[in-house]
Amino acid sequence: MGEEREMMSENHMIRIGEAIKANSRTMAHQLFSEYDEKYHFNHNFGRSEEDVAASRVELFTLLGKALTDEDDNLMDEVYKWGKNAGKAAVSHGISADMALLALSPARRVIYRTLKEELIKSDLGFDAFFDVSDRVNAVLDQAIYAFTQAYVEYHDETFSQAQEELLELSVPVVPLTSTVAILPVIGTIDTHRSKKMLNQALERGSELSLNYLIIDLSGVHIIDTAVAHNLFQLNDALKVTGITAIISGLRPELAQTIVNLGISFNHMTVTSRLEQALEKTGLVIKTEEEAATETKFDTATLKKLTM
Repeated sequence: MGEEREMMSENHMIRIGEAIKANSRTMAHQLFSEYDEKYHFNHNFGRSEEDVAASRVELFTLLGKALTDEDDNLMDEVYKWGKNAGKAAVSHGISADMALLALSPARRVIYRTLKEELIKSDLGFDAFFDVSDRVNAVLDQAIYAFTQAYVEYHDETFSQAQEELLELSVPVVPLTSTVAILPVIGTIDTHRSKKMLNQALERGSELSLNYLIIDLSGVHIIDTAVAHNLFQLNDALKVTGITAIISGLRPELAQTIVNLGISFNHMTVTSRLEQALEKTGLVIKTEEEAATETKFDTATLKKLTM
């Protein structure tokens, strides 16, 4: 009798699973009505209703398979679904809490279908709990994979954006064919100073520079590690045939570096950018000076041609 009832329960479970798979699109539409319309989910995050529906149909189909199949690879499929959903959420700018907010209405949609099918089958609490255990195992796996992928992909995206920002924060700007300037603004941490070292060496070689002016006018704080990286940059540039000139070093920063026991003896340091430019052979002229020179040259040219 027990075996017969167990077989009946298993048959009904298969029937319920088939019903879930058959109604997966209807269930996806119900979830849209209960969740997306309430939170304007699709409209706010740029995902089409078809795209979201296809993903949910896939999840509901996997839930149905959990009741109908003895598939050893089912949880791998669920894990893959969760990973894809997590990546999609990050790429569309959907916060984790907003995405997981769909869990409650999704469970309601699933259990509503389960309830209807269990009533039709006239099954008791034991069957309900058996079905619930399988459904919850699938949902738990999907949530785990989603969360894991969301964190990993979010960190990866953030790191990429940070790296791109770092690229912009250490620009080597050519002034002439042999002279360039590296203006540094804000706080220099160890990571940024290393990036500055690599960028300066790479761009210095590309541009075939003779001089690289590192202007620190916009830097207010410097520590031992960063100071050492600056000196390493100076030495590395020297090896490649490029003369580094440090300009705009504030008095308080210079005092800090001296207090740290670091010597400037082997470096070219100027207090102002104009002085650094002069050391490269470049001279900054005012508009009046440039205009006067132009007038003088024109007058001289006229005399020479008379």
